[in-house]
Amino acid sequence: MLKKFINTIINDDCLNVLRDISSNSVDVTFADPPFNLKKKYNKYNDAKETQDYLIWCQKWLNEMVRITKPTGAIFVHNIPRWLSYFSNDLNKIAYFKHWIAWDSPSAPLGKTLLPNHYGILYYTKAKSHKDFKFFDIRSPHPRCRICKEFLKDYGGKKALAHGFGPLVSDVWNDIHRIRHKKINCLYHCLND
Repeated sequence: MLKKFINTIINDDCLNVLRDISSNSVDVTFADPPFNLKKKYNKYNDAKETQDYLIWCQKWLNEMVRITKPTGAIFVHNIPRWLSYFSNDLNKIAYFKHWIAWDSPSAPLGKTLLPNHYGILYYTKAKSHKDFKFFDIRSPHPRCRICKEFLKDYGGKKALAHGFGPLVSDVWNDIHRIRHKKINCLYHCLND
């Protein structure tokens, strides 16, 4: 059943598609749903009532977990406001591993703290780390360009440091988001 989805763009309601995928058949599921911020989309209402949005999200979250293999991983990207609700739902049907904070500076809005990150929830269907697949993802040690020595002293424990580098942390600041512009730059430049 999954073969029909490989290398294919599907324009359909996610619930219709997810329901068509067999249980326990996908290694990694990732969702980046609309944030319900009243953005204008051609075919989607991004201004749902809070309860309607959360009910819809709970349905596709359940489907994501259902189709994920017992050894697989589940990732959900959104703003912290909604992720706090999603984690409450996911905690009932999967196992929390990490909340990844994706550093993404934004414009000052309102009179509270400056929203400066998006979140990515990382869950598995297996409780023990021995029962799900995880491959170490490491980033190179920062080194001197001349002598190639570590720039950090790692608390006097350089000898214990992994040869390639530390595990990637749950704070990401090296991946920049693509900002959507109302005016397509190419169109704008060609028509000036």
